[in-house]
Amino acid sequence: MTAHDEYYKMLSPEFKYTRAFCTAEDVSMAESIRKFVNKEIMPRRQDLEGGWHRDEKLAIETQHELYAKLVGLGVTKSNLPTEYGGLGLSPVVRQMVNEEISRGDIGLGTLVGKIHWIVSFMVAAKRDDLLKEFAPRIIGEDSWTACVAITEPAGGANLEDPGQQFRTVRTIAKPDGDDYVINGHKIWPGPAGALGRFQSKDMKGHLGYWTVATTDPAKGEEGVALIHIPPDAKGMTFSNPYEKMGFCWSDENVEIYFDNVRVPKRYRIDTEPGQGANLVRGLVIGLGRLAGAARLVGLSQAVMEIVLNSAKHREIVGMPMRERSLFAMYLAEMYRYIDMARQYYLTTTWQVTHPELYGPPWSHEMVAKFSASRSFAGDCARYVCNTGMEMMGSYGYAYEFNLEKYMRDYKIVQMWLGGAHRDRLDIAQGLYGPFTWGGFDEWEKTQKLSK
Repeated sequence: MTAHDEYYKMLSPEFKYTRAFCTAEDVSMAESIRKFVNKEIMPRRQDLEGGWHRDEKLAIETQHELYAKLVGLGVTKSNLPTEYGGLGLSPVVRQMVNEEISRGDIGLGTLVGKIHWIVSFMVAAKRDDLLKEFAPRIIGEDSWTACVAITEPAGGANLEDPGQQFRTVRTIAKPDGDDYVINGHKIWPGPAGALGRFQSKDMKGHLGYWTVATTDPAKGEEGVALIHIPPDAKGMTFSNPYEKMGFCWSDENVEIYFDNVRVPKRYRIDTEPGQGANLVRGLVIGLGRLAGAARLVGLSQAVMEIVLNSAKHREIVGMPMRERSLFAMYLAEMYRYIDMARQYYLTTTWQVTHPELYGPPWSHEMVAKFSASRSFAGDCARYVCNTGMEMMGSYGYAYEFNLEKYMRDYKIVQMWLGGAHRDRLDIAQGLYGPFTWGGFDEWEKTQKLSK
């Protein structure tokens, strides 16, 4: 029996998505994606990693094929406004899409989310010119991927720390006539690398790199820029992909080196003073965490379904394991975590759609809400994966039963964009305002002296 053979009403889209946040049409879309996941993704979860022996060719071919089918369903254009040929669906539906795809494979959910992410930047900045430029590829029949480049080697999560006001950013964009000349070094962006990695019979190519940079670190938030860099820009080189315990090929992470990379000034997404910092804090970091919450919930539900079915067929003294009170309690606790995490991220997403009531997404209060959503969903995934594996015993630890893959995959979603500790700090700063670190000013002075 596979994880989706038995029907559980409480885990179905028509029951789990509260109509206070969405419409019957939205739920119908989620149901169609659920059916696609059951038919197309669930049987090929192991192929997305290339099987037990990590066959790279099989993994990439499977990923590109399934991603192309998702593009055919229209999920990548779901948040593109209708005037550009998109579906113009609400942020709530976008998160429901995230959850349903991630139930099958969180890496594929993340790959779809990269297109949602870059569209949200251009919509928020009201860059109609860039939306017109990229829309034909997003709404077309061909599938494309994209990347957002944030982290730098020396900083770790420094860039996500509001107390440092982006003064640690060392990817510098210097104006030169009608262009910016970019120098610097990014680490962990994905999917990233040589163009050939993203060209196959099922994938057309790469849309490029939406890169967090600064015109001058000393300017702090005033210097922050979000710049699109074409995938074939001269002077941009890549390391080999990092080999990781999860997300093996669905989100290939590399180091990017910018050596006098020249891009037109019109590719700077932000156009108003302070807008760059707002976009990075509210949409790159904040909404990125919120999307991660939805994906973690989808992953957690997949694990619970695996455990529910296992506990039905495994017996203890002639009775199904899940009918023994101890294990029934564990299953109930899994559901409690999952449904609370889901309702929380849906609530936060609904608040995003009402900035007149709750403030813009870059406010400290909303960033705190995004962080609470992701951190709780991360705790949920940790509990569900760990408890589920303990209940399944050796079966949970074995590759062919899939639970261990979900366990390997959830951890990075809990850690990226600042991680679980940064989430907690941002929640605190939403409560009583941002604080700076003691000694930061002295550190800045040493940086200036070293120059």
